Amino acid sequence: MKIPAAMAALSLGLLVRGQDPMSVYGCSGTDFTGNCEGFTCPYQACCRMPAFFQTSLVSVRSTGSYNFRLYTDAGCAYHCNDNDDGSILVDSEGWGNIGPAAFTCVDGPY
Repeated sequence: MKIPAAMAALSLGLLVRGQDPMSVYGCSGTDFTGNCEGFTCPYQACCRMPAFFQTSLVSVRSTGSYNFRLYTDAGCAYHCNDNDDGSILVDSEGWGNIGPAAFTCVDGPY
């Protein structure tokens, strides 16, 4: 059975998208001002946040294909702590002022 070219291209596109990393963008000021940095975390992974995100993060958003959760729990050896009451869901709109919480872990996608 031969697969039409359009269907093959669509299938390949879905496979590639399924492997996109989670892209995190954060800034030290409210509403994405101040010093800003980005990093990526593999699809369906839990990643330790870089130092900037643990100490200076005030605004944050997803710049990739997926929403993710940020956690204050320092766990993250195999997965983020799903019982962490300080976690927040981050989408492409993001948070303009998340307050003083030090996030140590990103997990997703959601």
